[in-house]
Amino acid sequence: MTTRFIFNACLATICCLIGFLAAPVRAGVVIEKTRLIYPAQEREVTVSLVNDNKDIPVLVQAWIDEGDQKSAPDQIQVPFLLVPPVFRMEPGKSQSLRISSLPDKSLPTDKESVFWLNVMEVPPKPKAAKDKASNTLQLAFRTRIKLFFRPNGLVGAVGDAPGQLRWKLEKEGTRQVLEANNPSSYYVSFEKVSLLVDGKEVKSEDPQMIEPGGTQRFVLDAADLPVGVRTEVQFTHIDDYGQIVAHTATLMR
Repeated sequence: MTTRFIFNACLATICCLIGFLAAPVRAGVVIEKTRLIYPAQEREVTVSLVNDNKDIPVLVQAWIDEGDQKSAPDQIQVPFLLVPPVFRMEPGKSQSLRISSLPDKSLPTDKESVFWLNVMEVPPKPKAAKDKASNTLQLAFRTRIKLFFRPNGLVGAVGDAPGQLRWKLEKEGTRQVLEANNPSSYYVSFEKVSLLVDGKEVKSEDPQMIEPGGTQRFVLDAADLPVGVRTEVQFTHIDDYGQIVAHTATLMR
């Protein structure tokens, strides 16, 4: 069975069944981290997976992509080697994935690059499915986490990047937006972004990650904001260890 067949079959299964889900479900294979940091000086990094299913073995496929979650694993070219790409996990057992970097002169040396680690689990076909009269529901789950490649000698410290963000309040059509500029060499991943207006919090929905040297806009849940009142940016970011860190900042004039 090729990796492409596994991927396409699983994707088709998810698309066909998503409309029939009536109860919450979750993946049984758990990644021990919420993000991976790959320092350029390291020969490889590892991450552990655990099969939390108590009595179900699963087939797992793992791969790395550049951000397009629809791309098939055998069509992706990334500067990493991941071992093993396909394996079976018994109930309650763990498995380590080893990721090593390959020479790639196209990656920037003055800022981080981001990739995505994908882990897809496929449970075995139920025994009842052998009976043609039986109705079975089989689900495949995919989990994606960020993989940050961090070159040597970057300017500044990663922990200082959120505090270096420059914030402005802008108008975008009829919407109010917070605009953040990131002058650092590191990505900043947000958990929440809001503006405190005279003691009242105005939130932004689904705040996105901001790239090194980039600008990101956050739409505020308010058609208009009063002028001349005290305002303060409040946001939380996710650090290298997956911890939520709170910050406050002032708007640039």
